[in-house]
Amino acid sequence: MGISIAGVRTAGSASGDGLVLNGVTVVDTRTGELTPGTAVHVVQGKIQQILPAGSPLSGEVIEADGKFLIPGLLDMHTHVLQQEHAIETSSALMLAHGITGIRQMAGTTEMLRTRKAGRLKLGEHAPELLTLCGEILTPVNAGTPEAGVAEVKRQKAEGADFIKTIFVSPKTFFATLEEANRQGLPYDGHMSPGVSLAKASERGMAAIEHLGPTELTLIATSTRGWLINLLLKLKPPKPPDLSPEAMTKAGKVMIANPILGRLHADPDALTKTKRLIDSYSDRKARELSATFVKHGTWQCPTLIRNATMRLGDDPTYTKSPNLRYVDATTRAFWDSVAEMFSQTVPAAGRETLSRLGEMELKLTKTYDECGVKMMAGTDFGGGWVIPGVSLHQEFDLLEKAGLTPLTILQMTTLNGADFLRRESTMGAVETGKDANLVLLDGNPVESAQNLHRIHAVVRAGSVYPKQALDELKEQVAGRMTTDGPDL
Repeated sequence: MGISIAGVRTAGSASGDGLVLNGVTVVDTRTGELTPGTAVHVVQGKIQQILPAGSPLSGEVIEADGKFLIPGLLDMHTHVLQQEHAIETSSALMLAHGITGIRQMAGTTEMLRTRKAGRLKLGEHAPELLTLCGEILTPVNAGTPEAGVAEVKRQKAEGADFIKTIFVSPKTFFATLEEANRQGLPYDGHMSPGVSLAKASERGMAAIEHLGPTELTLIATSTRGWLINLLLKLKPPKPPDLSPEAMTKAGKVMIANPILGRLHADPDALTKTKRLIDSYSDRKARELSATFVKHGTWQCPTLIRNATMRLGDDPTYTKSPNLRYVDATTRAFWDSVAEMFSQTVPAAGRETLSRLGEMELKLTKTYDECGVKMMAGTDFGGGWVIPGVSLHQEFDLLEKAGLTPLTILQMTTLNGADFLRRESTMGAVETGKDANLVLLDGNPVESAQNLHRIHAVVRAGSVYPKQALDELKEQVAGRMTTDGPDL
């Protein structure tokens, strides 16, 4: 049964009538410049005109004096389509938090076929699905360079928008990277152990998720990195067993908190992480940043995902009031993973993980200072990462890293449009662009905290005032009183 809420107004009709947001202050996402006293005319899901407030325009008028208008928020790393039992509720919760566009980071042949047929839906009240990959490249479907290249060709034929990789061997990594480039598909995802980040960037990697993961970036920024890379070449670490049997047994735990997977494979993993932190070089980090800038390699830090892994049993997440948006079965599973975390990670390991969190903030700030392009994402699908809520937690962590309010705003609006090469239709409040918009009660250029103060959302021309957004949240919470599927 679909979610039905009152108070949503649909603007734009064949007769030309639309919606007028009158008196707003338009925020320029490129410069941070503010244009107060503006009327934004929306017709059939597009920004038709931007004129002085009070201009004679057809359609329903919403008086918005004192409000700030920005493009809709983008979560550029999600796994919402994998939450089969909760796609509609998760999507609605994202929209209720101002998210009007998402980047789906794992797909299937069936998803690609369904999308091609026009039947891939996120729900009635949902963000736009901006981009979709095929199956993630792993040692299962890309166990050799030849198999990986064949998989890239297959996904291109199926209509994948990009290629995502994780844990493949160095030879397979570069073979599939080169094939993706030949096929005109962005190559994105996790770095593989033994792969040079600089070399990956030089050969055309489009984006790196989760800061590497972080430990692999620390190898590249360590004064001992040359020695570690030599050891990896002499004896490459065995990748995790991603066979169907192993996935059935431990895959969901790995997804919920990969730190547990690392410690299971190597009980000494956090000791090695500590050595990397101790040998960190700011000079090398800036040299790596310069390589990313030169070759246009993006970063999607997903600081909230990294934090929920490092703080796997922290009451900040395990006792969060936002867990009312999580179904009972999923909540029980996350609690069990938190218990495993408590039993597995010793005090010394927790200290290392705390320092790792500091390094993640430092790397993010260094990238920003050096001009590395970044976008905001959350990795919704992992433990304690709640749709919609998590993007706002990401804003707070980016602020903690020392990024300016304008930079954070750009990471969740303009930069996603830039990365997807869709600047002509999204990323700014301008005539001709899609009417996916957020009205804020405060100036987001003055403080990133004002990104939390959502007054209304416009999605494809439909207006969701605050009352409707609150109702969406309550309906999602109400549905979570019943269990989801067995995990």
